[in-house]
Amino acid sequence: EFARHVNEEATQQCTLRSLLKFRTDVNSSIPIEEVEPASEIVKRFATGAMSFGSISQESHESLAVAMNRLGGKSNTGEGG
Repeated sequence: EFARHVNEEATQQCTLRSLLKFRTDVNSSIPIEEVEPASEIVKRFATGAMSFGSISQESHESLAVAMNRLGGKSNTGEGG
């Protein structure tokens, strides 16, 4: 039901999704050699800039640990 709702909404509004057409008749897949490894993709992940006062200490630490494990970037939002 959710997918139907989203697909209907996309055809009625001006969204990026409504401008795309996906080919469902193609059954071939991309060779794994041509796909960027996940270890490289996650390096571009980044958390939003949220000041320490806007989130809990646990949230702040969880985001930092996750980004450090992935090799991504985290931003505390603190600054001048």
